[in-house]
Amino acid sequence: MYYTQLVGELDECKRNRKAASDLSRDRYNEAKEAKTEVKRVRKDLVTISRKQKAREEASKAGFWSGGAAVCVALFYEVCKATNQWPGGRQYESVWTHEAMVSALTFLMTALFAAAYKSMHPESK
Repeated sequence: MYYTQLVGELDECKRNRKAASDLSRDRYNEAKEAKTEVKRVRKDLVTISRKQKAREEASKAGFWSGGAAVCVALFYEVCKATNQWPGGRQYESVWTHEAMVSALTFLMTALFAAAYKSMHPESK
């Protein structure tokens, strides 16, 4: 009788051990899945953040480039309204040539970009 009682307790211990082992394995798998999910979500978050950052930077670049173009347009409008050109009226044809307008627009855009970079050192 004592032997059968011990065998019963041994079987009970084995069942408990198997149940604990299964529970432990399930919890380990859940923790592993949760960890994987967190990694994926963080990666998506960083990707979204990078995309948003790139979109914002592109928008800012457009504003600064537009500002440079407006400055060039204002310069030309003032010169036309006053009929005063840098170097004198004889240089009007030089200043109104489309190559000069393009070069001046490029230089103003580069100047605005340099100003933006100096004011925002964290941007690339």
